[in-house]
Amino acid sequence: MLNRKFCKVKYFLSISIVISLLLSNIVVSKSIFLNSKINDCSHAYANSISYQNSEWFDGNFNGRWGKDKGCSEGKIWGNLNFGRSSSKGNFQGFWNSSDGELFGAIEGKFRNNFLTGIIKNNNEESHLFFIGFILVNNTGFKAIILNPRLPIKNILGEYEASFLPPITGPYGIGVKTMHLIDENRLENFTQDDPDDFREMMIQIWYPIDKEIRQLHAEYMDAPTFSWLKGRSPIPLFMIPNKAYLFVHPYSKIEVPIVENEMIFPVIIFSPGYDGVYQIYTSLIENIVSHGFVVASINHPYVSGITVFPDGRTVNISKNPPGDLSLRSVVEDAKFVLDKITEMNSTHADFNGRFDLSKVGMFGHSFGGASTSICCYEDDRFCCGLTLDGVFYIDSIEQGIEKPFLMMIAENRFNDDNVKDMWDHLLADAFKVQINGSTHYAFTDVGLLLKHYVPLIPINILGFGEMPPKNMVNITRAVELLFFEVYLKGKPVEDLLNLLSSLEEITFEIK
Repeated sequence: MLNRKFCKVKYFLSISIVISLLLSNIVVSKSIFLNSKINDCSHAYANSISYQNSEWFDGNFNGRWGKDKGCSEGKIWGNLNFGRSSSKGNFQGFWNSSDGELFGAIEGKFRNNFLTGIIKNNNEESHLFFIGFILVNNTGFKAIILNPRLPIKNILGEYEASFLPPITGPYGIGVKTMHLIDENRLENFTQDDPDDFREMMIQIWYPIDKEIRQLHAEYMDAPTFSWLKGRSPIPLFMIPNKAYLFVHPYSKIEVPIVENEMIFPVIIFSPGYDGVYQIYTSLIENIVSHGFVVASINHPYVSGITVFPDGRTVNISKNPPGDLSLRSVVEDAKFVLDKITEMNSTHADFNGRFDLSKVGMFGHSFGGASTSICCYEDDRFCCGLTLDGVFYIDSIEQGIEKPFLMMIAENRFNDDNVKDMWDHLLADAFKVQINGSTHYAFTDVGLLLKHYVPLIPINILGFGEMPPKNMVNITRAVELLFFEVYLKGKPVEDLLNLLSSLEEITFEIK
């Protein structure tokens, strides 16, 4: 609650800071707000937001305003963008009164608990400046606006925003993290311990009611984020150790699967060698929002780091013997599908909700290798997709007779490994190069760096010339439609039309 004590203390102790912020932030360059036609902002203005182009806002807000805390005199809505953290950024939007007599636009900045901005309404020729205070929790906010000339004094509302791209499907996303132990398989990376069985961490992502307001999952845990920062080719000391808390993915923790009669196709995901599934969140969440279940895996001794519930961490093995890493990852994927099958019969929350006649797999880099082998060896997998995958042709020597799509980084279109793989694809096959991309661009990391270190060009950090938002949009669109075609029965012409419409790609089909 915003109470009297809070307002007085914050106001009198912080007024000098607010004035400083006002002077530094309130000068707004000629923007869509200053150039907007106020008469276009009517009571019937739609507050839906389109994300169909290559750019998007980080989020949106909806609320009520009033002169008192009841906030019953009108509505306010708009968009927001985060800065380097989720407690800093800017917003722009519109407001109206309940009787339709007043309406206008609003724009400003927020920094921790402070607001600065400008408001225009249909009864004023000039723009009115304001300062204010805001309290924010996981999904909601309360604000006080300080300007005696403004009708808006208190605001109460909800918001949804993320460093990651908005989901585009009709469902929200629930997540369940699980620690699995395969008691039929010894851990070959620890051969000196004959009682050590193969274990792994997985996360199940599943469709939920999109309207549920629930605590969002954290993007990753502290040890994983520390590992991720250490992977940079240059020191990123300017990024706080808790910056993973700024990301705000769309997934929600332990929310029931959507209550309808549908069963959902299942997709297994495997990260790249020395990677973790968390850095592919944007590529997984959107698929799930369109009615799929995804099970992602962190593979101990192969993934960069695996964090277990008891606090143990396992890093990548420095000198794995032979093809141990590849076989471990392949068998992990098959074991996870075994567990998904078991859960479909026994799990109280998921019983009967998985369509196990429609199973796909995708993976990045080394996860692409395991995807190809699983599709080759296991009839339960119906199709496969790889994100700049590497391939072990000796493991698929008879060829893959299932639909397969290779998304590849620039300059690998005619790479010998890719050409060999192409020759071993015997069913519907697609080879898609994203021009300007690199191997590591098939992750969330480029998006995060644009927030965390906006002044460092991402190509210096190994993410190519393709802007991260464009990269993610293209990757998500292609992978989603591929799985909708081969796991949900959409016509293949839809996928061909999409590929033909994307100017940023080079592709081949057979």
